[in-house]
Amino acid sequence: MSKKGKKTAVKEKEEEGQKKESREESASEEREKTRKKTASRREVDVDSWIERNIDEVVSRAGLDYLSLDRELWFEVLRDVLADLYGSTTSYKSADDITKRLVRSSERVLPVIAARLAHVLDNPSADQLEFIVVNIGDAVLDLAPRIYTWIGRSGRKDLLGTLKYKWSSTWSRTRTPVLPIACPRCGFNSLMPDLTCIVCGHSTTEKELKESIGFSSRLRELLNSVDCSELKKLANYDYVLVNDIEIKPPSFNRLPIDVEVYLSKTDKEMVREAYRSRCSSSEATQ
Repeated sequence: MSKKGKKTAVKEKEEEGQKKESREESASEEREKTRKKTASRREVDVDSWIERNIDEVVSRAGLDYLSLDRELWFEVLRDVLADLYGSTTSYKSADDITKRLVRSSERVLPVIAARLAHVLDNPSADQLEFIVVNIGDAVLDLAPRIYTWIGRSGRKDLLGTLKYKWSSTWSRTRTPVLPIACPRCGFNSLMPDLTCIVCGHSTTEKELKESIGFSSRLRELLNSVDCSELKKLANYDYVLVNDIEIKPPSFNRLPIDVEVYLSKTDKEMVREAYRSRCSSSEATQ
């Protein structure tokens, strides 16, 4: 090969090497950019994001009318917004999170309402209404507190909503049959010891009998059971009562059933029902 040819070959080889180095440098730079970008994505600090954006989220979601201070909003919404934010490998705007909050309102608002009920001592009219309207399953724990607020504020218009939420949540999560309604507050929340777990009232047996129309309901029971059950009932001193029925002690007992003792008049009613319905059939056997 001529000297000129050798020089050309060397030059081409050098150029090829330079191109290779350039490609490697470019690839290396690309990898570094990707690494930095990935690292940047991993560095999203949700607490800092919430601190910067919470006011905008509250405003965009239409919650600012509740007039909570910023520190309280952070306490109430911190976990909610972190959950809505999700993966921290990409940045989300306040608008993105607000839209997620609105889309998830059926799940999120009951959480917010429960947290407000926990952290507030004396809610405003707007705050109280928000809690009552949006409270979820936590109503079974928070009803006593909310009931007190309603009484203090005079917002009796909210009682119907709170009672409905109490009853529907109880029957769905605890027992299908509701407890007896408390004679004082009207919630189906009277326990077997005759204490209301919503208003705290301790009911007397006389008061309970009057509130549920005990005599007429006992008569309905005596007309509905067969003679063998009537005979058993005549030997008992009490019956079981819940929101939907009065039943003999021999029937299936529920955790919310209240024992109501039979007075002399009640026992005479039982014996009379047995005599009129069953004594003649027993004589013919």
